Amino acid sequence: MTTILVLIFYSPENYLNNMKKYLVFTTLIFILISCNKSDFLSPVNFQKFLLSGSGNYKNTQHVWFLDSLVYNGVPYKLTSVQKQYNRTYLSNGTFSDSDGYTGKWEISNLNELESYFKNNLTGTFIPSKLKILNINSVRFSYSIAISDTSKYEYYFKISYN
Repeated sequence: MTTILVLIFYSPENYLNNMKKYLVFTTLIFILISCNKSDFLSPVNFQKFLLSGSGNYKNTQHVWFLDSLVYNGVPYKLTSVQKQYNRTYLSNGTFSDSDGYTGKWEISNLNELESYFKNNLTGTFIPSKLKILNINSVRFSYSIAISDTSKYEYYFKISYN
């Protein structure tokens, strides 16, 4: 009796059907497991990475050089010394500039850069809210309104030293 059941179960027709089912099942499991389950970068994190780097190996900071300035809609001609001004944004949320100032930065909302300049005399941080106008892998621009009648737009280009 056992021999008959084994012969029926292992007959060529059943064997092929079972193998087809097994192959389909294995393929389906493989496809489900191999699909990427991680999310892509949010727009806010993408802006952070463009500003300062991802924080991974050799991508922990970006150095931005001042390229141009617009004051109240009128372009301001920069001298060669002013064009040497740069700001280094680090992926750990800090920054420094060529004038010797340091501080912290954060992007909590899309196109809103919060900078906190450190007052070197008191050690306190002075907040400023900057509006990101444009940021990509080589250009970065933001605006800041000091008052209703005073608006600055800063345009930077990246340095790949």
